[in-house]
Amino acid sequence: MTYAFKLMDSPVGQLKLVASGERLTAILWENDKPNRVRLGAMIEANDRPILIDTERQLNEYFAGTRRKFDLALDFQGTDFQKKVWEALLTIPFGQTRSYTEIALQVGNLNAVRAVGAANGRNPISIIAPCHRVIGASGELTGFAGGLANKMLLLSLEAGQTSLEAAANVETVEGNRHAPQTPQAEHAPKKPARAASSRGTQASLFGN
Repeated sequence: MTYAFKLMDSPVGQLKLVASGERLTAILWENDKPNRVRLGAMIEANDRPILIDTERQLNEYFAGTRRKFDLALDFQGTDFQKKVWEALLTIPFGQTRSYTEIALQVGNLNAVRAVGAANGRNPISIIAPCHRVIGASGELTGFAGGLANKMLLLSLEAGQTSLEAAANVETVEGNRHAPQTPQAEHAPKKPARAASSRGTQASLFGN
């Protein structure tokens, strides 16, 4: 199978949008590891409708005018991975979940590590919001797009504008901690979580 791709610039770097037919298959990061998402041969196709629509919706998201995506998706992975990725789609804008909560949602509390591995291989970044999965203590933990971009996305969803959040990226790139800058005061160092993990939704808005 040959995949079609389109490149787009964004506040989190250049993204590669990938389609299989008329469905979105992947959104890859600028510095993505080559084998993180395994796909076949690709050709550039800037006129593919699904890729044009994906770019439009992503731009609206970064501009702060879109909270939910409406795109046909084609997840390619194991059955377990697909369950985890589908669970990601249920995390509302501005909220977070722990790996344990996702494991409970897919029906296997003992699969926390496997959930983490599947989360790390999520092929459709941002749309399937793996950036909304954080450590049980509120730590941001790892992220394929880099912790600076994870912070940017969470900050954007917490009400901080993309331009304000983008100002932090260069400061925190390569740094595993929150930036010690004035802008960082507006971004939660540890996204708010509810006291109970039993089906309770943690929210960056505090509700």
